[in-house]
Amino acid sequence: MPLPKKNYFSSLVARDPHEPYRAATQLELLFDLVVVIAIATSAHGLTHELSEGHFVMGIIKFLLAFFILWWPWNLFTWFASGFDNDDAAYRINVMVMMIGIMLVAASIPTIFQGGAILYGFIGYLVLRSAAAVLWLRIKNKSPQLKVTVQRNVIGQIIIQSFWAYIVFMTEPWSMIFFILVAIAIAAELFLPWYAGQAKNTPWHRHHVIERFGLLNIIVLGEILLSSVHAIEAATSGDFNPSLMVLAISSAAISFTMWWLYFCEEEHLESIENKRTFVWAYGHFVVFASGAATGAGLNLMVDVLNATHSSEEHLSLTTAAWAVTIPLALYVIGLWLVRDRYQLNNLNSSCLLFFALLICLSALLPYQPIFSLVLLIACLSFRLSVANNSEAKLKS
Repeated sequence: MPLPKKNYFSSLVARDPHEPYRAATQLELLFDLVVVIAIATSAHGLTHELSEGHFVMGIIKFLLAFFILWWPWNLFTWFASGFDNDDAAYRINVMVMMIGIMLVAASIPTIFQGGAILYGFIGYLVLRSAAAVLWLRIKNKSPQLKVTVQRNVIGQIIIQSFWAYIVFMTEPWSMIFFILVAIAIAAELFLPWYAGQAKNTPWHRHHVIERFGLLNIIVLGEILLSSVHAIEAATSGDFNPSLMVLAISSAAISFTMWWLYFCEEEHLESIENKRTFVWAYGHFVVFASGAATGAGLNLMVDVLNATHSSEEHLSLTTAAWAVTIPLALYVIGLWLVRDRYQLNNLNSSCLLFFALLICLSALLPYQPIFSLVLLIACLSFRLSVANNSEAKLKS
C-alpha cells in the first residue's frame, strides 16, 4: 500500500531541545549497526598495514577511512537530535543513508589497498541526496532556518563536486590527491559552523551525549574483539600463556577506557557554540584512538602468535607502540573534550602527564600490562578528583 503523499513532503518540525526522557531511537541504533561494520573494517585495515611495516601510510589511510565513516554519523546524529519526527518518509530517508554508509564501508579495503575511492564517493552521493531531502523538509515550518538550510544544501553540493574532482581527476594517493583531500576535509568541517552562523539548529543535549557515548561503546568493542582474538590464538594448538595474559589485559583495558569515559555524566555542560564544536569534533580523537587501540592489540596478538610458531614477525616493542600511542591519545581526547573544562589546571595537567607515561610505557617489558596499570592509575586519579569535587559541593 503506497504511503500518503504528505508523509513524503510534509515539513519537519523542530523537536523541543528540553524534552524530558529523550533517548536514542531504534532507528538510530540500526544506523549505528551499519557503522559498526565500517569501524571493524578500518581497524582491520590498520592492523594489516602495521603488520606490513607501512606505519606512516597505514595511519594516514586509517584516519581517512575513519573520518569518512564517522563524519556522516556525526551529521546524522545532530540532525536527528533536532528533527527526528519518525514518520515514514524520515525512516526511508535514513535507511537510504544507511545504504550510503554500506557503500562507504565497502570502499575502506580499497583505501588500504591504495586504490581509487569510487565506492566511497558513490556512498557519499547517496548520503548527501537523502540528507538534502531531509534538510529541504525543514524550510516551510522553520522560516528562521531558511538560510541555514540553504547553506547546508548548497555547501554539500559544492563539496561533493569537489570530491568528484578528486576521485575522477587525480591520481590516487599522489601528492595533489593528499592536498585536495585535506582541503575537502577542512571544507566538510567548516560547513556546519558556517551554516550555523545564520541560525543554529536545535538539538537535545542529553540525547546527543547519549548518542556519542553509544558510539564510544561500539569503538571499545574493537578492543574486546582483540581480546577474543587473543583467546582463540592462545587456545588453538599448544597453549600460549602470553596470549592469555594479553587477552585478559585487553579486556581490562577496554573496561577501564569505558569507565574513564563514563566517570562523568555531564560531558557537555554548556551549549555555547564554540564549546559544542570542540566537543563534537574532538570526539574524533577519542573514537579513532579507541579503534586504533584495538588494531594495535590485534597486532600484538599476531606478533605473540608468530613468536610462538617461530615465524617472521615485527618486534614486540613495535607492537607495544601501536597500543600505547592510541591509548595515550584516548586520554588526551577526553582531556580535550571534557576534562580541561571541568578540572583545574593542576588536575588537568596530571591527566596529560598520565597520557605521556602511558605512551612511553611501550619501552617497558611485559606489555600491555604496564599500560593497563597506568591507565587504571589514571582512572583512579580521575575518580578521586570527581569524588572530591562532589564532596565540596555537598559541603
